[in-house]
Amino acid sequence: MRIKEIIPYALGKKPAHVLFKNAKIVNVFTGEVEEGNIAIFKKRIAGVGDYEDGERVIDLKGMYVVPGLIDAHLHIESSMLSPRQFAKAVLLHGTTTVIADPHEIANVLGLDGIEYMIDATEGIPLNVYIAIPSAVPASPNFETSGARIGPEDVINFVERYPKRIIALGEVMNFPGVLNVDYETIAKIEILRHKYKKIDGHAPGLSGKELNAYISAFIRSDHEATTAEEALEKISRGMQVFIREGTTAQDLDALIKAVNEKNQFFFSFCTDDKDALDILEEGHIDHNIRKAISHGIDPITAVRMATINTARYFNLRSMGAVAPSYKADFVVLDDLESFSIKMVVKDGKIVVEDGRFVGNLRGRIPNVPDVVGHVKLPKFTLDDLKIKDRGKKIRVIKIFEKNLITEELIVEPTVKNGYVVPDVKRDLLKIAVFDRHTGSDFSIGFVNGFGLKRGALAASIGHDSHNVFSIGTNDEDIEFAAKEIQKMNGGIVLVDGKKVIEAIPLPIAGLMSNEPLEKVADMVRRFDGKLIEYGTDKEKMMGVFFIQLSVIPKIKITDRGIVDVSNQRFVDLFVE
Repeated sequence: MRIKEIIPYALGKKPAHVLFKNAKIVNVFTGEVEEGNIAIFKKRIAGVGDYEDGERVIDLKGMYVVPGLIDAHLHIESSMLSPRQFAKAVLLHGTTTVIADPHEIANVLGLDGIEYMIDATEGIPLNVYIAIPSAVPASPNFETSGARIGPEDVINFVERYPKRIIALGEVMNFPGVLNVDYETIAKIEILRHKYKKIDGHAPGLSGKELNAYISAFIRSDHEATTAEEALEKISRGMQVFIREGTTAQDLDALIKAVNEKNQFFFSFCTDDKDALDILEEGHIDHNIRKAISHGIDPITAVRMATINTARYFNLRSMGAVAPSYKADFVVLDDLESFSIKMVVKDGKIVVEDGRFVGNLRGRIPNVPDVVGHVKLPKFTLDDLKIKDRGKKIRVIKIFEKNLITEELIVEPTVKNGYVVPDVKRDLLKIAVFDRHTGSDFSIGFVNGFGLKRGALAASIGHDSHNVFSIGTNDEDIEFAAKEIQKMNGGIVLVDGKKVIEAIPLPIAGLMSNEPLEKVADMVRRFDGKLIEYGTDKEKMMGVFFIQLSVIPKIKITDRGIVDVSNQRFVDLFVE
């Protein structure tokens, strides 16, 4: 668009391409609601006010209009949807812009994975900005990853995609920042000198360590879990993204920190949310409704979902319903319930009365629907057995809706000289297999998952996404892991060496190539079976993060059990 083209439409000298009339428009600048019409020129808003003429006129009959919602930080892969089906899912809930960190697929396929995500989202009716991953691998000393992305790769990609790449993805390696790790600092330096944002990931960091972390130009964080932590981080200049995902749900705690003085330094994100939760519960619209239920003014909640995030990321044309801004907005029955009637993207209606009516084809029509492979190490049933040493064992305790784990030291259950799972004590065996080179695997024990029989295996294991299999007996643990290899990635529940339920994920072992509704139905059925077997989807999500050796306190990777706090491997048996 050239400026001289839009001005006659803004002046009302030419009829708008589309005129949305009789709207109650939420003004994120003034905090007020104004009545008026919205004149559209191509993909932009030409003006807001008393416009009368349009080539096409749509009467909103007094409904509310808010800017298109923005997710400040997420991983599309965690939805288990292909990128275009993900777009459909979030557009149904009013999200028109996302900042996506594709470090899940990058840890599997490297730069090819990032390029796949860019290609798959090019030209679709969703603004997908990329935060180029900073941690591939997430912890090179503790896991086997499918790729490495170094500073030289970051330079290359920023030069190739200057408009799509908006930030350096969450800097999870905060010990690397504090210890001035060369590669970590080099990536930050490259992006900051390109005037891109540096996204943070600093759970529990405080005091001088927080100061040092922020000194590396890291100005956002989505890992705060208490109001006190959030307030300290914004007081030091950070933008805090309040996260509400499938597993990590921090809004109830963090919303207490938001007030009239500091509201502009809070945004919303989902981080990791699966297809079923997006479809049934919502996306950023869910965050808004939940914030309002906590007593937050609806317009404040809308600001947190729109203009706050746009300004943080320097998205000059997004986050408001105003002249020259992109014609991305959401039409609501009312602000309190945030009931969506219509979603407009680039001046076109893409969602109407709960139905998606847009076009997802994109500029690159033939995106592959099978990407990557799963290669397990060769192993037998005997390889999974653990001889008793007459000592106590370390057990990883997982929690619902929390990625932080605890270490338990317990007496093992021993049978015929071997340490075995114990359902009564909720002590399950877990094996993690390198699926990239087919070399290493390790074995440990988990508490808190609750599975009563059989085994669960998956090719989802943040961030390296090696295959794990957790279960009540070695036979099912072995069978489940090998089923994942047969499927070329996915999630499987087995019992008695029979498949009970499965979700194939042929796109890098992370995403389905099926439509949104089918994926959501598969997740729904799988969760139903998990409940029958003593656990549920939220606990499964917790196990998905059990390999992430940058979040305290104890994790397990294909190379062994990791004491995250002390950054070292530890033995299963305790001396």
